[in-house]
Amino acid sequence: MQTENIFSPTRMQSYLRKHFTDHYRFYILGMLTVFLVMICIPLFMVTFGGRIQRLTNIMPIYYIGLFLGGTWLTSRSFSELSGKESGMDFLMIPASRFEKFLTFFLISLVGYFVFFHICWYAAVQVANLADVRIYKEPMDMDFSLFSDPDEKIYVYYGYLLLQAIFLLGATYYHKYTFAKTLLTLIVFLVALAALNSLFVACLFGANSGTWKQTIPFLMISKLEGGPVYWHQTAYVIPEWLQHTYLFIFRFLLAPVLWLIAYVRFKDQEI
Repeated sequence: MQTENIFSPTRMQSYLRKHFTDHYRFYILGMLTVFLVMICIPLFMVTFGGRIQRLTNIMPIYYIGLFLGGTWLTSRSFSELSGKESGMDFLMIPASRFEKFLTFFLISLVGYFVFFHICWYAAVQVANLADVRIYKEPMDMDFSLFSDPDEKIYVYYGYLLLQAIFLLGATYYHKYTFAKTLLTLIVFLVALAALNSLFVACLFGANSGTWKQTIPFLMISKLEGGPVYWHQTAYVIPEWLQHTYLFIFRFLLAPVLWLIAYVRFKDQEI
């Protein structure tokens, strides 16, 4: 297959123009909604709930908006495939599957991430200005997103992983995608926890209760001692295995899911 059959900058540009022309109302409405919500919630808190002393106090708004908004937008990828006629029109657009996939990938991952942080910056400035105007004191900017400590960066690895999961879900579920993908993820995690509990019960005995005191595949807490004095002993996986888990979590899981999603979309039929 020739390279231009997979990706052509000119064709990609034409498809992006068509995509935004067809969906500009949805994107404008979504952007206005995110912007107003991010501005109004901190402003409401300052006006009716008292001074926001520290940025840490409103960080839950940031994380909820980032994860909920990002995954919901991602779940709407390939929504044209939910109907037979719209799906046929979508698949017959003269652009490669890779270009269509790349369009949704960039919009849901990069586009939302950048726009959301612009909204967050505006929300923090408005809340701080309200603090100064009403209470004569500025907000304490005590929270750094990507450092202090550096472990915060793992939140964004988790964000990338969730985005990849919901993008994969969008290739399987074309109606009620967000709810179905979320339910599938919950079922998968419960099954994984049940498998871990079964494994622990086989090692330590089902009556020990140890299976209830574990972090699946990471740590086991076992009650030992007795009959007078009891203490908890934690068994943690080896350090080399911890580093392996971190490497997979940081660099492999999301790209693998993106690749599976692309292959799934490439073979999509109506």
